[in-house]
Amino acid sequence: MKEYVKLGFTNPQHLYHALKMSRKHLFYYFSILALIITLSLTSVLLSVMGSLREDGQEITEMLPVFEIRDSELVVESEVDSYIHQTDSFLFFFDPNDSIKVEEIDTNIERLNVPIGVGLMNDQFYLNILGRGLPVSYEQLSGFNDTQFKEIFSGMGRFSPVVLFIIFVITYLASSFSLLYEWLIVSLFANILKTISRVTLPFKKVARMALVALSVPTIVIAVFEGLGFFLPFVFEIKLGFALYFLYSSLINYKKNQNI
Repeated sequence: MKEYVKLGFTNPQHLYHALKMSRKHLFYYFSILALIITLSLTSVLLSVMGSLREDGQEITEMLPVFEIRDSELVVESEVDSYIHQTDSFLFFFDPNDSIKVEEIDTNIERLNVPIGVGLMNDQFYLNILGRGLPVSYEQLSGFNDTQFKEIFSGMGRFSPVVLFIIFVITYLASSFSLLYEWLIVSLFANILKTISRVTLPFKKVARMALVALSVPTIVIAVFEGLGFFLPFVFEIKLGFALYFLYSSLINYKKNQNI
């Protein structure tokens, strides 16, 4: 495993050495990369949670009475959808189905807010540093404003159970986000393979794609863990990964012709 990490950082233009990576190593590599992202996000969350209680109280003070019924957000009286921003949160309350998830993601990135929370018409949506995690209301039947306020008022208090839940949720969100990014980079890598006139099966190119993606992913995770948030994170990852991949495919072709 160490050799692939070292390869990515010291010789990213020769990532074709990752073609020999076994499925076992591929699984471990993905798991460790997701763990690195999770540790970074958890570090950010723990540092942010110190100010969450005040921000949470600010949000709950203006929260309308609601309840989740039949997989929908039901309000006691007719209210308009609204957005409320604090230092730690960007909160969306949308019983009228007028706000899209894409708007939440865009605003979080534009305003550089670490956590986005959305009580949507048909789902609960959580965005942590650009990683989205939708939760169906089927799993939250009977959930109401009182319980929501209790959760927010309890933020900033750490217990082993809370920390474990935060870690598990963050790891799942990180894994899904990484899997999505890996798929996108792999598809682009397949196009680069065709342009470079290199004959390789998709699963082999995908191995190179994961190692190429890991370089900017780890660097950005370190920056975020230290509290430095970059805009257009996915675009940065994609740009570096594709550059490494194209260079590696060219070098692979040269070595094949020798």
